[in-house]
Amino acid sequence: MTRVSSFGQQSLMVNTLMENQKRVFEGQRQVATGKKTDEYAGLKSATNTVLSSRSFMARVDTFQTTIKTVRGKLDANDVQIEGMLSSMEALKDNIQVALANNQAEGFSELLDQTFKFMVNGLNTNFDGTYLFSGAKTSTVPVNVKTLAELSGLGAVADAFDNSDIGFKAKIADNVDLDFGLVADDVAEESFQVLLDLYNYDQGAGGPLNGELDQTQWDYLQSMLSNITSAIDGLRQNQVKNGLVYERLDLINEQHSDTAVFLEVFIADLEDVDMAEAVTRLNNNQVALEASYQAVSILSDLSLLRYI
Repeated sequence: MTRVSSFGQQSLMVNTLMENQKRVFEGQRQVATGKKTDEYAGLKSATNTVLSSRSFMARVDTFQTTIKTVRGKLDANDVQIEGMLSSMEALKDNIQVALANNQAEGFSELLDQTFKFMVNGLNTNFDGTYLFSGAKTSTVPVNVKTLAELSGLGAVADAFDNSDIGFKAKIADNVDLDFGLVADDVAEESFQVLLDLYNYDQGAGGPLNGELDQTQWDYLQSMLSNITSAIDGLRQNQVKNGLVYERLDLINEQHSDTAVFLEVFIADLEDVDMAEAVTRLNNNQVALEASYQAVSILSDLSLLRYI
């Protein structure tokens, strides 16, 4: 006579129930988190690939943060250079009007205002560093405030305390960007023009105020080419600044494309197919209910029912 072990059957049913509980719990976790597993070990052979991809993604994010900071400095550079250009162009226009009318009014004040405007622009402090100081980020790049102070120096170059080296930033793997403009490169020519006009206005040929004599007229006419050259120099620095900005945009676009690719790539390795996960969870829940019912029925079995 064959005998059936009630204990063995109960153990089998309980183990099956526990396995079904485990599957339901795992399914609920996947549906709630959208992830195949909550630890890298669960990814098995894909673990190293995911870790490497996440490390690369972190570097890309750091590069984009750096690019954002550099962009801010370049934007500030552009604003200040545009202001200097406008002030020098206004001075040129004023001289041309004076030549056309043979009359100069308020010329000394205009020179002084133009110089002070340029000094303020060059000494701009942005985010705790001086924009035009180069590597000497904590040093005020221009050490004079007035044309009188500039005139007292041995040479225009002595007015600048900036570094000869600009800023450097790592914006991609194996890509270091040299950026930023230094004060003497930007404005030494303009300072020289302003100083020459100031010395003439304050010297024997001046002041340049009221009706111009022939000597004064000839001098101002001769200075127009120098002013134009200084303006062109400022504009070239503005273009240089813009070219660096364009390069940043190009590299940042590449970083954005890379970030999107990595997000999709990592998601393919880590994320579950939600429709499949929900279906699997429903099936496992049905199986768990069946296990509960089977254990319940088995627990109710007794020989007393058959005696």
